[in-house]
Amino acid sequence: MKYAYLSLGMIMFGIVGLVFVTTFESITLNNESEYYSLKETMRAAMLESVDIQCYRLPKDKGGCGGEVKISEQKFVENFIRRFGASVNGDASEYKIDFYDIMESPPKATVVVTGITDGSSSKVGLGSEAGFNIKNALTGILEEN
Repeated sequence: MKYAYLSLGMIMFGIVGLVFVTTFESITLNNESEYYSLKETMRAAMLESVDIQCYRLPKDKGGCGGEVKISEQKFVENFIRRFGASVNGDASEYKIDFYDIMESPPKATVVVTGITDGSSSKVGLGSEAGFNIKNALTGILEEN
């Protein structure tokens, strides 16, 4: 009888271990996907929001005189559009916060919070708790 309980305990231990491995694999994959999407989207949005007209005009004619300057509204619009098109994680929704957007010199800080509903990590245990994964990135556009 003790071998039956031992084998039952080993099966239960295996199931609990499988639940933990699947949960943390889902969290890790979602985090990695969000980070690389955030990184590429930040770079592309900053390059796309450079004010070309201001860059080309000399300072005496109301321009920037060769200094790089981005448009804040254009950056936010490009970032949201690109992030929405490129994200492929298993989060049910995303919350995007923009901090410290400077036009000249170009700098922006973006925090993306992926809110999962817990359905991907549920393996018959009735777990409805999700995970909030935060990724923060500060980007500075340098000129050569």
